[in-house]
Amino acid sequence: MTTTPMSNTAASVQEQGDPASDTRAFRRTLGQFATGVTVMTTTDGERQVGMSVNSFAAVSLDPPLISWSIRNESRSLNAFAQGEHFSVNVLAEDQVEIATLFSRPQEDPFNDLSWIAGIHGDPLLDDAIAHLECTVEETHKGGDHVIVIGRVSKFTRLSGAPLVFFGGQYRVAKEHPQVELTSAAPHASTSTDGDSSPLFVSLLKSTEQRMSRLFNENRDRLGINTAGSRVINILDDGITSVAEIADQALLGEATVEDTLNDFKTRGWVEERVSGELNLTAAGESIRGKLLKAATEFSAEKLAGISESDIQAARRVLVHLLTS
Repeated sequence: MTTTPMSNTAASVQEQGDPASDTRAFRRTLGQFATGVTVMTTTDGERQVGMSVNSFAAVSLDPPLISWSIRNESRSLNAFAQGEHFSVNVLAEDQVEIATLFSRPQEDPFNDLSWIAGIHGDPLLDDAIAHLECTVEETHKGGDHVIVIGRVSKFTRLSGAPLVFFGGQYRVAKEHPQVELTSAAPHASTSTDGDSSPLFVSLLKSTEQRMSRLFNENRDRLGINTAGSRVINILDDGITSVAEIADQALLGEATVEDTLNDFKTRGWVEERVSGELNLTAAGESIRGKLLKAATEFSAEKLAGISESDIQAARRVLVHLLTS
């Protein structure tokens, strides 16, 4: 039986139990391992096939082998597992729309995309940060998935930063704050007045990460995580379908479904006969408490700073966002 003790410590147990008795909690635990996001592509006769995958992994350098897995019930299973070749497209941080496009069944998702055919004829997507063109080396049954081992025929590494998937959410990779601060100081020390303070942009990154971490404590007290707060705000905006919520919140659909089921259990969300999802009075109350917590958090952290300094900082931030 799964348990969910609540605590504000970073290493607190959130869920534990037998994976056979709670597959959703088990999936969330697996989601604690951060991965990149890829789109696997192949050709099936005259048809191009693609699907988003985050199970991609390196296997061997000599011979050059990689692996990934595909669900047994996927309609693309035969195209990949019984085909002779496929390509791996490692997505860039600004390709969330492509990731979501290939995460759902589509008639022909390649029609509106820019791509070229690789050496095996498989689509290579524009603006990806890496392409691996492979032949199928082996396939193995693995529970409710088939594991595909590919031998890399050709690789291409391009510039750019990766799209990351962690905790059911799309994210971007950032340098660790300690790296930012230590690497920035030597460059800042070249100023004529001898100031060795970290660079301003580095301070912005570190501040954003720290404030986000501290505000999470407020969410914890309300029994809601970052994904949940996004979903509850989007529901308040009148968006009711799982797919639309996932797109707006940059979440995986499985995460949205888990969150909505949790909200229904708590009485925060109700599903009407039409299938629309709506916040209940209890859900509206939680959203109000989140908004109040955010307002009070901002006031607490800005206490002692003059209004003129706050407005100056606001103007700087707006300039950086729009320049």
